[in-house]
Amino acid sequence: MKKMLVLSAILTLIASFVAGCNVATPNKIAADQYYVQIQGMGEMKDNRRFYTLPAYDEDGVEKKVTFSSVKSKNEQLQENAFLRLYVRQGNTEEIDILDTEVKSYEEVQKEDLPEKIKEIFGAN
Repeated sequence: MKKMLVLSAILTLIASFVAGCNVATPNKIAADQYYVQIQGMGEMKDNRRFYTLPAYDEDGVEKKVTFSSVKSKNEQLQENAFLRLYVRQGNTEEIDILDTEVKSYEEVQKEDLPEKIKEIFGAN
């Protein structure tokens, strides 16, 4: 009887954890964060829209990033939107971040940007 109660409690905990996790969360774990501001329409390739933009970490260190978005009807990302990219770069000394190294991204409101990033993008 106790074994059944313990097993039930463990399964309930696991189910609660799984249901509460966002699908993109594992991609964000141990990833470096970079910020971009969408400029331009990107380039369409194989039903995906690719953007190559300057990206900045929280300290303002610049790298060039290429990433893709998949939106219905091949829509482009909103012009001038701020995105936080989650990156796992093989060699952190490289200045270019490849599309395969960008694990996830999310839109960030201007007021939620780090101060250094606001200065760089002129979003004060």
